[in-house]
Amino acid sequence: MEEICSREKCTGCSACYNVCPKSAISMVESGAAGYVYPQVDASKCIDCNLCRKVCPVFHPVNLNEPLKAYAATCKNESHLVGSASGGAASSIAEIIIRNGGVVYGSVMLNYKNVSHCRFTSVEEMYMMRGSKYVQSSIGSTYRQAKEDLKAGKDVLFTGTACQIAGLRNYLHRDYENLWCLDLVCHGVPSQKLLRDNVEFIYAQCGQTPARELKVHFRDILSTQTSNLDLRYGVFTENTIPRKLQIFPKNTYITAFMAGLTFRENCYSCPYAQPKRTADITVADFWGYLGNEIPSGWGISLLLPSSAKGLALCEKVLPYMNFEERPVNEAVKGNGQLQHPSLRPEERDRFLIEYERIGDQCYKPLLKSYLRKYRKRQLKELIRKIIHSTPVSSFVWNKLRHNK
Repeated sequence: MEEICSREKCTGCSACYNVCPKSAISMVESGAAGYVYPQVDASKCIDCNLCRKVCPVFHPVNLNEPLKAYAATCKNESHLVGSASGGAASSIAEIIIRNGGVVYGSVMLNYKNVSHCRFTSVEEMYMMRGSKYVQSSIGSTYRQAKEDLKAGKDVLFTGTACQIAGLRNYLHRDYENLWCLDLVCHGVPSQKLLRDNVEFIYAQCGQTPARELKVHFRDILSTQTSNLDLRYGVFTENTIPRKLQIFPKNTYITAFMAGLTFRENCYSCPYAQPKRTADITVADFWGYLGNEIPSGWGISLLLPSSAKGLALCEKVLPYMNFEERPVNEAVKGNGQLQHPSLRPEERDRFLIEYERIGDQCYKPLLKSYLRKYRKRQLKELIRKIIHSTPVSSFVWNKLRHNK
């Protein structure tokens, strides 16, 4: 068997790797950009076809409509510090662990290695916190989760929707003691692209990153008011000038925001829609129109899509400041709950140029995106100035209606 499924559709979920009885499949980086695909060792393969039987490309999983939508932030401030927003996923994970269960989730082990790990204590769980704008390596965690489930342990498995789909197909049945939580995803760059970028910005400063260096992608600079002050970047350490770390100067995060560096399948993602594959979906509640939840630490969106997902949400809500909101409000405010990320016109050129000159290819490719971004920023600044005082707002409305 040369290829399990087409590269245009492969999500890199690793279900095939986990199910192979002969360890004939490896997940390997391919090409200069380093997207991970399964590679079959023909000398070990016995043509059992199990890899294709668990592949979500050939066997799509069931998707379910969300039952409810909640806006929420954790009451425990320690969960908020370091969390991407709201701390909902950490709160759910803590409930599972305190009841003797295990949790699987993505961890930044170092800038070269973002992998799924198994957690059995609340003290370890902090390693899961924070957004990771890069694809996590599943490794053998599907196998580990199956062993835990068969042993009767409660299991919470967190990941992107395609990783949840891979797990469900690998297990081939539902377990009452399994809860799946997916994180709304725009698309995933490869770990190689992140690795290259970190080493590139360190080289610009005449430095070499330490092997144990970890990076994070979101900084909340101010939480003293109800307004969220969020910054995106590849944040490393103080020896590197901040301008090289932060959007829009950092090319990795800017290319991510432009949708330039995702896996090819992300542009046709079947999970970028309201129907979900997990029991609970967690995201930023960008479309929140209520006024009961302060946004200083960001607001989590909780979308339960199964009866047991709803029951787990109801267990965690007493530990959170929460408000039930209409499901359509949540969907309307989050583009990834409506459609996949658009494939940029520059995508093909990026793949060619990255192979030729690596990180230096980004700047010319991002010019169009940055022009549009600065135009949006200017419009937003003008809007804020116009509405900064009642008088200026009144004058603007008068002028607008007297045209």
